[in-house]
Amino acid sequence: MISIKDTSVLISILTKKFDQNLIDIIAWLDNTYGRTVITCGYRPDDKGGHGTDPCTGIDVRSWVFSNPKKVIRHINDTWIYDYKRPLQKVAILRGVKSEKHIHLRSCPHTRRRK
Repeated sequence: MISIKDTSVLISILTKKFDQNLIDIIAWLDNTYGRTVITCGYRPDDKGGHGTDPCTGIDVRSWVFSNPKKVIRHINDTWIYDYKRPLQKVAILRGVKSEKHIHLRSCPHTRRRK
């Protein structure tokens, strides 16, 4: 089940178009692990993926998973961020201590591995 951290995050998701690849990644994550908490969506002043149009960045709570690093590896083993930039990853662990989260990102070249 997908949960939203709070009303401000819900509004940021409802009021902005999101990249279809990112939507597919979130759906896959929830179908695979059954617990996805979105903690940050669109941020209008963000210079990165959270501020693009369509939005290409979203954060999910990491501590709901018993092993977040394993989940990140699984995401990156399943999804290719950009075949033109093979060192770039779809999922990244960001933040410190209680602020740790999984940042998910996409681009027009993001695809599920075959």
